[in-house]
Amino acid sequence: MPTTPEKRRLRVETISAVLNLSESDRAEQERRILDRVIEIPSYQAAESVLLYIKAFPEEIDTAPLLSDALKSGKRLVCPRVDRASRGMVLHAISDPAVDLRAGTLGIPEPRPDAPDIAPESIEWVLAPGVAFDARCNRVGRGAGHYDRLLPKLRKGVEVWAAAFDVQILDALPVEPHDAPLNGVVTATRILVRPHSPQEAAGGSA
Repeated sequence: MPTTPEKRRLRVETISAVLNLSESDRAEQERRILDRVIEIPSYQAAESVLLYIKAFPEEIDTAPLLSDALKSGKRLVCPRVDRASRGMVLHAISDPAVDLRAGTLGIPEPRPDAPDIAPESIEWVLAPGVAFDARCNRVGRGAGHYDRLLPKLRKGVEVWAAAFDVQILDALPVEPHDAPLNGVVTATRILVRPHSPQEAAGGSA
């Protein structure tokens, strides 16, 4: 899936802004962000959740959220990139210490023999991204994995993102294949897609 020079520039600038955060500021933001994600009503109600695993230095560490999903009795599903098909395969995870392993470049991913899960059975999604805007548009890393996966979900499934405040930009270039999100959670606010009927915990601040 081709990308644009503008998106490439936004990725470089936004990743740099995240990596320039102090260790203490970043840790505090991550704690607040994940606390807010856990309070989203649609996450709490979902029995099967798709959560990404931190794969790059600028990403938020989702390990506490994985633990919360399992502790809450949800079916935890994580993605594995299938390079042959340029898509993602979804697997159920019952114990991250056992079911995840280092894949390409040492990035954690589900073992290939972990149970396969159909996208249609997912009830809630936390998607990664590099940059977002107030209308809940998303710019990923450019591979298009989530843009290809999200249309396979059942209609009405909520897709959210967690982001540092420096990842929220005024506006993003949007292309036809870009799938918007229902909401984006930061340490200071919860953004909900305009005209979306879903309401986040605490509203937009």
